[in-house]
Amino acid sequence: MPATHSKYLPTQNAETTNPLRKYKKKLRQAKTEEQRLKAERMIRIHTPKDKEPKKPKKQELTEDQLLNQMIHANEKLRKNPEFITQQQQAELKRQHLEQERKLNHEKIKNEAKERQESEQQNVKKQLEGYEQHKQNEANLNKHLESHKQLLTEFSEKMDIMKTFLEKHKGNKKKATKEFKSQTMKICRFFEYMIREISNKKEISYDEAQKLYYDDIRKTMKQSEPNNDLLQLTASL
Repeated sequence: MPATHSKYLPTQNAETTNPLRKYKKKLRQAKTEEQRLKAERMIRIHTPKDKEPKKPKKQELTEDQLLNQMIHANEKLRKNPEFITQQQQAELKRQHLEQERKLNHEKIKNEAKERQESEQQNVKKQLEGYEQHKQNEANLNKHLESHKQLLTEFSEKMDIMKTFLEKHKGNKKKATKEFKSQTMKICRFFEYMIREISNKKEISYDEAQKLYYDDIRKTMKQSEPNNDLLQLTASL
């Protein structure tokens, strides 16, 4: 039986399962620029990144430890000259603001009090003025009524209404209207004259009234029967 000779077949290297080694090898064997760039890119992709060292877990402090830490920091801060200066300035500012607040409060309080007192004084003056006005009005009416009685006495004696009736041709309404108008004018004139006498002679109103009434009665006796009231006033 003829001898057989087996043919030698070169064995192919098994493909590596390590991608990084694979692409490093391809980089060495790269013949073109494109192959080189691709191999470098894949190497960068498969190169493991350095892991950052794990930071030690911060130990949580207990409440007592936190309190002690705060007390220590506070004591350290209190000894700081800059902090002491800041505290002193803050205290001075607080005292200044407090004093200013008190002054403003007192000022507002005093202004409110003065305003209230002023309003009360104004109300009081208004009431007093009103009462005085009522009193003056009452006195004036009393005086005018006294003057009117005097003029009525003169009118009856001199028959003044007859004069007015003749003047208005027997029209009683017009004669009465003019009689009342002249009577009021003369009463106010009497009042003015009596006050003038009182001021000039520096005597009381009653004394001045008596003097003036005496002059009027004296004039009445000297007046003619046909004189009217305005003529009587003119003669005074």
